[in-house]
Amino acid sequence: MKNPFSELNRYVSWKERFLGDYPKILDHDLQDLKEETNTDDPRLLRALVSMYIGGMEHRVKDDEIRYWTNWAGIKTYKTFNGFPNLSDKQLNFLFYAIGKLFVPLLFHERGVKSESFKSLSPEDQEKAVTDELEVIWENHLIRILQVLDYLGL
Repeated sequence: MKNPFSELNRYVSWKERFLGDYPKILDHDLQDLKEETNTDDPRLLRALVSMYIGGMEHRVKDDEIRYWTNWAGIKTYKTFNGFPNLSDKQLNFLFYAIGKLFVPLLFHERGVKSESFKSLSPEDQEKAVTDELEVIWENHLIRILQVLDYLGL
């Protein structure tokens, strides 16, 4: 039988790592990211940095991975209206967790680096990435939002 608290335990573990990485998130220079994404919303920019660090920042140095990480982060932020009820720290943790889940998917054998993905039209590429992102929204984003208050962030 699956432990009903396994996901909560996972998020608690991530919270501890996030708190260790949080100063790096706050100290990260946003200027390059601001120009790269054509946005000046500081909450969104910090959320994207959180996603990079959660997904292991060195992975996001690759241009394709970075592009799709930015794309997914901006889409998530806009789809949920900027998460107005979350504090900055809660928002950053949420995107840190999404980064942990999403960035490794980009490296999957059928991910954005694969020839099969590259052969798709831009619209089909967006659809494929959206499909993966929606699974994360359905399976994790909702749960993380439910436990944020219990995590003490």
